[in-house]
Amino acid sequence: MSSHSELKTSQDVHLRAKQIKSLIRSLKQKIKKIEREGEVAPANCYIIRYQVNGKGTIYWYYKLQAAESIFPMATNNEKKTKYKYLGRAGSSAHIDAVEKLTRRNLIDELERVIQSLTESYLDIYIGTETE
Repeated sequence: MSSHSELKTSQDVHLRAKQIKSLIRSLKQKIKKIEREGEVAPANCYIIRYQVNGKGTIYWYYKLQAAESIFPMATNNEKKTKYKYLGRAGSSAHIDAVEKLTRRNLIDELERVIQSLTESYLDIYIGTETE
């Protein structure tokens, strides 16, 4: 009787592992699809809004900011900066950056889920060794 339950447990383990691997494959395909939709913003970037005071008027502008200096400077392409000027809200540069950043955020989240599922996959087999 115990050999039957061991066989059932073994089959259950393999089924769960197969389901996780299938889900990981599906999520990786989603990442590739997102990448085919257009350019993806570099990692660790975000859009910031900043204010410029003119003659009695306040102007709002946007820029893409990175954790490290990765963007070419406007005045010297050989030097790098953390910022990329995007202009006013709704400008083509602003909208383009929002789209790129949206793709980056979707990919980052999918990669976090894949990492979690990979750990779950390992837990299935590590957990069966101790049972």
